Formats: sequence, C-alpha cells, structure tokens
Amino acid sequence: MMATKRLDHFEVCCEWASCDFRGCTMEELSDHMTIHLRDYLGDRDALEELDEYACLWTGCDFVSMGSPTELEVHAFFHNYHSKLRFVGSQLLKSRPDLPGCSQEVHNNNLLPEGSDGFMCQWENCDSTFNNPEWFYRHVDNHVESAESQSLPQQQQQALFCQWTGCDAFFRIRYRLREHVRSHTQQRLVACPTCGSMFSCNTKLYDHLHRQAAPVESLVCEHCGKSFSSERLLRDHVRQHVNQVKCPFCDMSCTTLAALKIHIRFRHCDERPFPCDFCDKRFKNQRDLHKHTEVHNEGTVYRCTVEGCDYSCHTFPTMTHHFKRVHQVGGMSKYKCHLCDKVFSWCYTLTLHLRNKHQLKWPSGHSRFRYRKDVDGFLKVNMVRFETVEVTKEIMKNMKKKKSQSLRRSNRRTRAAVTTVTAETSESGRSSPAGSSSSPSSSSSSSSSSEDEDVSSQPRSPVYCVMSSIPDLEHEAASFTQRDLHDPNDLTDATSAVQALTEVARGLGMDVV
Repeated sequence: MMATKRLDHFEVCCEWASCDFRGCTMEELSDHMTIHLRDYLGDRDALEELDEYACLWTGCDFVSMGSPTELEVHAFFHNYHSKLRFVGSQLLKSRPDLPGCSQEVHNNNLLPEGSDGFMCQWENCDSTFNNPEWFYRHVDNHVESAESQSLPQQQQQALFCQWTGCDAFFRIRYRLREHVRSHTQQRLVACPTCGSMFSCNTKLYDHLHRQAAPVESLVCEHCGKSFSSERLLRDHVRQHVNQVKCPFCDMSCTTLAALKIHIRFRHCDERPFPCDFCDKRFKNQRDLHKHTEVHNEGTVYRCTVEGCDYSCHTFPTMTHHFKRVHQVGGMSKYKCHLCDKVFSWCYTLTLHLRNKHQLKWPSGHSRFRYRKDVDGFLKVNMVRFETVEVTKEIMKNMKKKKSQSLRRSNRRTRAAVTTVTAETSESGRSSPAGSSSSPSSSSSSSSSSEDEDVSSQPRSPVYCVMSSIPDLEHEAASFTQRDLHDPNDLTDATSAVQALTEVARGLGMDVV
C-alpha cells in the first residue's frame, strides 16, 4: 500500500466513546479503530444479528439498520474525516488573514447513509474497502502506475482514465489524478470548525470568505447578490451564463454537471436506485431518500400552530408549510409580470402564463425560470445569457429547422417579446414590465396612428407587437461581416439569425 506524503506534527485524537487515544499516523488510527469495532461488535461469526448498530463517536447520532459492515465503513470514515480536519487546522494557521467559520457545531457524520464500502472501478480491478484511507491510496496506485498510450491518429502520448465508463485522457499525471478524484469523490481538506469537506484548499478559503461580511461594491448586476471577494463574484457571474449545450436538444446549461443532470432526467430512462420497500426506482440518491421517508409510517410531523391540523411525513415539507401558511413574509410569492396576479406556487403561475397569456418556454427547456424582482415577488425570467459558441451552435440548429420554424411563426398571431434595452427608434405600442398591459391586449393590425405613439422607455423591459419589431436583417449582416472570416458564410449566417429571431419571437424572448 502506497503511503501518502507525511504530515508534519500529525496527531489526531480518537473520539470513540470516552477514548483518549492519540494517533500519529493513519495506520495507528486504523488499527486502533479496528480494536474498538472488535470489542463493540464481538465475534462476527457468533454474533447474533441486531436491528440497530449505533455509532459511539462523540456527537454522532448515526445508526446502521441491521448492517455491521455499514457501521465499520462509517467508523473508519470518522478517522479519515479527523485527518482532513487536522489538515484544515494546519492550513489555516498559515493564513491568519482569512475570516473564521461562523458555524458552531461540528458535522462529524458526513458519510452518506447506506454505504457498504468503497469499490474500485478501475479497469480489471474489483477491489473493495471499508476504510476510505486505504481505498484512496489504492486508486492512487492505479494512477501512478498508468502508462502513456498513443492517441488515435496522432503522434502524441497521453494518460487515459481507465475508470469504468470514462474515456478521458490527459498529458500530465497530475491532471489525471485530479480527474480520478471526481470518480472517487475524494476530499483533501476539511473545515476544522464545522467539518465541511472540500476537494482543494481554495474551496476551503471560499467557504470562509462566503461567511464574511459582503462588500457593497461587489454586487452581481444580474441578481443583486453581494460578495466579500472579487473571485467569489466572478465565479457567481459565470452561473448566469449558459456555456454548454445539450447534444440532443436546444437546452443550454451553465456547467457540465448541470448538463449531465439534464441528460439523465430528460434523455435517459435508466433508474439505478431502487426502493427496498416497493417497486419504484429513481434516477438519483436524493429522490430515493425523499421517497423512502414515505414508508416511515411511524414518523409523522404535525403542525404545532394552534388550530392547524396539518401533518406530513417529512420535515422539509413541514418547514415549507409553516413558512407558506403561518410565517408573515416567510415565503416569496409568485407574481405574473403581465397582469400582476399573485400565486403561492410556481406551478400555478406557470399554468397561468401558458393558458392565460399563451407564453411558451424556450426551446429545449421544460419549464419557466423565476427570479426575485425589485418588489420582492418572484417573476418569470425573460432573459437568458449564453456564450458566443453556444449561440452559434443554436443558430446552426435553427438553420436546419428554418422552414419548419417559419411555418410555426406564421401561425402565431401574437407573442410576448422582452428587450433588455428599449431602442428609441422602435415603433409600436409598448408597456413597461409589471404594468397591467399584456400582449393579449395588443393586435398585429394596429393602426398607423397607434404606431406613432411610442411609449417605450430606455433601459426598461417592454412588450412589443410582433409585427412592429424592426427587421434585424441589417443588424445580422453587420454582425456577420465583423465576425465571419469567410464571406461565403455571410448569407447562411444572416438567414440563421433571421430564423433564430423568428423562433425567439414566438417563445416570448428577444435575441440578446
């Protein structure tokens, strides 16, 4: 077993029951925990199976239901977590400039419930471990022994990830090691105060900076949230920009992780998480955990407000009920941006927008997005930011569907179009967002006298009659002349912009 780099002055205290043992290496701590588990569980061959195995680690209330192996995995993870907290404490000693963590209680129970061990999924390896320290060292052995291979149709060498189902490759072994941690979910450091674990030192620093007082000048222009450092603000702004596009539809996402979730839920039928109590299966662990609580017939939460007889099976549902029904200002309400009607649920507002105002969500999306407005209400988000690469890819798809898109747009007699900045040269009657005017009150056959009445205000969202929106052909031509290197692509790009514009009009959006 390959040893990790030595930690200076490493010393971790065992917190099992009233033990005061201090270990100076992970080997000592693991051997010591093995003694505790042997004394606690006894002889496994002669042991009568119990219904519950409670963890005796100080401050931990974990209980394994009928599985001593699960308790062993959990107990060894306490050792590994203690090591990460020690690494975090040593790291923060060298950074006195960082703010402190304001979370008071240690979160020692960080291992997901229901884990019976760690399984290596490297090619031709099926090793399993109940100790995370040995598991991570074992996987690191695979990385260190990986040999360079030739890239297909290239003269260069690369290190391939041989984890099951992964075809990634890297030219530097350090990058491969970082990548493999995404498969093993290995964490390298933990906050010594609250116990939260992180994959690198920078994320620990961000964890502390997020708890510091925000700086007034570091405010996100898109949502108004303020931050304590420029780095946190930059990382946050990236969350507003869709940088990747789904290969199966026009859905665009901010991160690859979000795209993977979208593909799993929208384009895959696989449900690898079965319920132990019924025939239902789920696509992720979180949905399975929420469903399992339905089977806990003995656990029923009842509202404590006098006169309210509401009850449910889960604590989050009860919290939501209390905020929505009993707490003044506790839950944000949803408001229609066209007629000012207020709703308690986003689902009912979605039905209202689709049925009453005939709005449709963007291509590739299956629902509306809502954001808090200046009046405190949640309203539909009419603006979507995308990178140039994603926009060009969508435009390319729109070109293929040009004829079908144009036929659809001709059938639409009205559409809600929002512009980020209203141009003073625009014609047609418009009304600011949040007013009582709606697209349904406008008609494509507006008279010339109405067209002369311009009420748009600069830098304000407006609703325009579709027929009165100025033609973007000239703007598209100027855009393509600046950005296209091949003049032959000018006509194709112009038609693609026009096709995208037509579809956007029908979706209630403007091309930004």
